[in-house]
Amino acid sequence: MIVMQYRFTLPADYDMTIIERRIAEHGAKLNGFPGLLFKAFLVARRDAAFSEENRYAPLYVWESAAAMTQFLQSPGFRRLTQDFGWPQIDTWLALRLPAVAEVKSAAWLSIARETIPAHSDLSALQLHAPLCGWDVSRWQLLQVDFVGAPQEGKENYRVAYVASEDMG
Repeated sequence: MIVMQYRFTLPADYDMTIIERRIAEHGAKLNGFPGLLFKAFLVARRDAAFSEENRYAPLYVWESAAAMTQFLQSPGFRRLTQDFGWPQIDTWLALRLPAVAEVKSAAWLSIARETIPAHSDLSALQLHAPLCGWDVSRWQLLQVDFVGAPQEGKENYRVAYVASEDMG
């Protein structure tokens, strides 16, 4: 499984209801997308106490590189890049995955990224969150919690919608 995320930081005066309306109108189109375990549509508002920036930052979990490739080559992703620009896409190999029902029941998602020190015992990494992954090109550990409220000291997003392979 592959965890994938890109983040669009939007201007401080950007009307975030545009993003929320876009999610409401188009989010369900990814339900049943082949190879997509889930996509959490994530929004951070600058006017909230937990974020200094307006962001749209969806998080995906793909069953395979082929499924992720199919999405990245799709008209939907092309349209997104035309509307918001060419994003840097971060990817991690999944080490631990939550049940999709846990993701769908969360109001918030909190992200922590940690450096994996050189010569670490990789079999002894401390995995604390329901979703964990590692990027071995940057030696970074990703830990994602699905929670009811923002967590202090983490990158927090409101979960606006969750699309999944299993639409139930």
